[in-house]
Amino acid sequence: MQFQSSATKIGCAVLGSSSLAAMLIALGGSSASAQLIIQSTGTVSGTLELPSFNPNFNNSVTRIDTDSQGVYQRNIGTASRPNYVPVYQSNYVKVLTRSDGSLRYVVDFKGIPVISFNGVLTSPALSGGKLTPFTYQGKIPNISFQGVVQDEFGFAKAYYTGVVTDPKTGQQYQGTFLLNGQGPRYSDRNGGESPTVFDYKSDIPGTTPDPTPYEMKNTPLVRLTITVPADATPINSGGGITPTPTPPSVNNPPTSTPTPSTPIPVSVDSGAIAQAPITSNLGGTFGQSSPSPSTDSNMEFSSGYSLTANPVSLEVSSIDSKICHNDSLNCRPQVTAAKQAIGPRSRVLVR
Repeated sequence: MQFQSSATKIGCAVLGSSSLAAMLIALGGSSASAQLIIQSTGTVSGTLELPSFNPNFNNSVTRIDTDSQGVYQRNIGTASRPNYVPVYQSNYVKVLTRSDGSLRYVVDFKGIPVISFNGVLTSPALSGGKLTPFTYQGKIPNISFQGVVQDEFGFAKAYYTGVVTDPKTGQQYQGTFLLNGQGPRYSDRNGGESPTVFDYKSDIPGTTPDPTPYEMKNTPLVRLTITVPADATPINSGGGITPTPTPPSVNNPPTSTPTPSTPIPVSVDSGAIAQAPITSNLGGTFGQSSPSPSTDSNMEFSSGYSLTANPVSLEVSSIDSKICHNDSLNCRPQVTAAKQAIGPRSRVLVR
């Protein structure tokens, strides 16, 4: 009995450890491939149409308060100085009773799914691109965006190929981004600038939506959500694509100190050096027209070697490569030249 109890405890401990490890791995994988969400605003234009294979209402209902006659009025003023104007009148008013016994008059509107083939989107966060066509529910190809007309215009789905700028950091990304957003509500002061259920008269029971195309012209989007995928290409401040840094290969000197050899005299011709290309141990060929490598380079090797602190020497040396290293004094070229005698020869007497 005691053995079975111990085995059970061990099995539970192993199972718990495995579950914890799996959870940690899953969390690590999700964080490594995290997407960036950018919030912005924008405007959208285009012709709204009903989907040809299902021109119908959706299952969502927008309930709007009216007066006893079914008239909805929008306040285009302020809260302190209201200015109500009639917007829509319905013949299908429902009377509800509040908890305090007062009456409430409402009208129920159904939502309308819509699509557009010629959509144009602008946003301060997007540049250098346009909406990318896609297929609606696998049946209607080449649409610009899909949406829904409800108590507000829902910019449900679209794709933009171009450049997005993160307003918080200024970092730019290049690629294709998923978009969604919404226009102003029917009750907002500028609610008339966005298509709503009033335009489609979706309060009438037993009917289908009005198939008449609705033209949107610079309809404001009070919210535009841009999803930047984890594999989007970042762009540096200079406008180019930020390359993935690759650490250069550096041969570290051996631990044993090499035996210094006698420097070999090298005859240097200044004209030959100016004309002949010189090949460095970094793999590049430098000629007369090539500029000198900048000492302002911020490249740093994994061993701590820096081009700024230790500029690379491109001088010619005929020392054996086996004993020539970055930190060896034998790598320096030895230049010998006959000294020209100055003045008459003199004898030096040593006492």
